[in-house]
Amino acid sequence: MKIRRISLSKDTLLKMEPADRAFLLLAGHIQNELNSVQKVFAFCLHNGRTKLGSPIEGLANGMQAMIFARMLAGKLWEAQQVVHKAFFNTPLGPRVKSKLQPVAQQSLKKITKYFAKKGNTIQRVRQSFAFHYSPDQFGRNWEAVADEPFFELIAGGTVGNNLHLASEMVANAALLNALNPKGREVALGEFFNEIQSVASDFTNFLEGTIIAILEEHFGTDLSALGREEEISPALSHSEVAIPFFYKPDVST
Repeated sequence: MKIRRISLSKDTLLKMEPADRAFLLLAGHIQNELNSVQKVFAFCLHNGRTKLGSPIEGLANGMQAMIFARMLAGKLWEAQQVVHKAFFNTPLGPRVKSKLQPVAQQSLKKITKYFAKKGNTIQRVRQSFAFHYSPDQFGRNWEAVADEPFFELIAGGTVGNNLHLASEMVANAALLNALNPKGREVALGEFFNEIQSVASDFTNFLEGTIIAILEEHFGTDLSALGREEEISPALSHSEVAIPFFYKPDVST
């Protein structure tokens, strides 16, 4: 695959307005985090679909994906908060908004509409399940899953292979019951679809904003800047899978 490397020198950054410079770097950081968490979430799901293994391995992979799904929801909420403060509440927002590519403009509209809804899924997950621990939630929901199969603690022989499966079943039950008390399976599908959709829109918006700021500053299309380089990743997106259990390294 071909990549383009565009150098951002100190002199280049110093010529920018402080608000532009700060948001350019912040937007890149947010995008890196969202992309990374979203990819790990997807790679955990890939493992369940592409690798043969025991039922407990598949369940562990799904539990691991759910951990990253909650983390992604939390990051999306935090990203929305900082974009509201550092983009909309500064002169940068109105100036750059009209220069966004159509895809980025449409994604910005969808993000704005989504987070304007009070009590949206991402807000609820962030407040109660992503960055905060709630003993009350565990106390209220454990009985709902205590009689289900795999309500277990799994000792894998090494710390990284230990899995507190019962704990994750309670955490997931608490989250999904909060989102849709009538059906955890439906709630799970809706949750996964929602966070992936909003993450995609955020990626489009942030990428479009970065391009708009740089093209405005340099006065030319980004394709005319930097240098092209070819790299050869070993795996395609669909081939990457992250299991929960792993073989411990053997000391030699």
